[in-house]
Amino acid sequence: MRARLLTVLFMVVAGPAFAAAGPADVPGIKGLWLATDFPALQLRAGDDTSLSLTLYNYGLPPQRTALSIADLPADWKAEIDGDGKKVSAAFVDYNGKSNLSLKLTVPASAKPGPYNLVVKAAGEGGSSDLPIAIDLAPPLAAKLTATPKLPVLKGTPRSSFDFTVTVKNESPSNMLINLNAGTPRGFQATFKEGYGTQELTSLPFKAGESKDIKVSIKPAPGTAAGKYPVTVDFVGEKAKVDAELTLDVSGEPALSLAGEDERVSGQAYAGKEKSFPLILRNTGTASARDISLSASPPSGWKISFDPKDIAEVAAASEQKVTPQSVEVSTVIL
Repeated sequence: MRARLLTVLFMVVAGPAFAAAGPADVPGIKGLWLATDFPALQLRAGDDTSLSLTLYNYGLPPQRTALSIADLPADWKAEIDGDGKKVSAAFVDYNGKSNLSLKLTVPASAKPGPYNLVVKAAGEGGSSDLPIAIDLAPPLAAKLTATPKLPVLKGTPRSSFDFTVTVKNESPSNMLINLNAGTPRGFQATFKEGYGTQELTSLPFKAGESKDIKVSIKPAPGTAAGKYPVTVDFVGEKAKVDAELTLDVSGEPALSLAGEDERVSGQAYAGKEKSFPLILRNTGTASARDISLSASPPSGWKISFDPKDIAEVAAASEQKVTPQSVEVSTVIL
């Protein structure tokens, strides 16, 4: 019975002592350590990046630790942040740690190749250097993309065909983009940004930025029915892209009524029927269908048409119609 009791006491006393063991109790682990998950990485000129850093204090008294960056390549920008703010020192408790980040901006003019820098931490009882190796890859080629939301629109010759094209600058640098449209003769094209009202001929784009461009195209008056392709060009200093748009013009009729030989006058006698041959012309770009003829005669007149209803008059064609009148008083047409 006594032996079992001693065993239980041993476990109670030894348990907490074992749990308190930490890195500082392991031989050779004592001091300040800077660490990151990715001490070697690849970047491109013009890139911005952020690396997570952790500053550990193993077995040293709580202390203020100065932070700095050494061997930073010329024209590169770098800073150490803590809680989103630029810092130059961090306080680490006994067996504690401080979470930081290293922010890097590589200039677009930087040449490809290997680069190295060192993040330093210096406290009262120790210091730590963290080398960072960077392989700078060649910059991406300048590139533009243009994506029409609806590449084909349908309307009449009097319609305004309003296309929306999403243009993106997929380049590492800003770019001024000129706007052009290759339209058929007599067509008019204008450019506006998104829901803006100002007509544009060029537009600046930041690196990686995309914008919606409104391309409004009006056909020439009297444009025949058919499909009309239009190539829209977005041209930058180092890159260009085209977008193919199509206007599906359905055409529309245009009717006119005139006398033979273009005469619009004649003579008639009271109480007698008189015929005045007329020509119904369709000068539009589509057939006119289901045409009904009517008149608004003076009081006492009667007017009828032969034929009164016309099923169809094709585009660029004509048909003869004959109105007849009967009048009860003297009249001169």
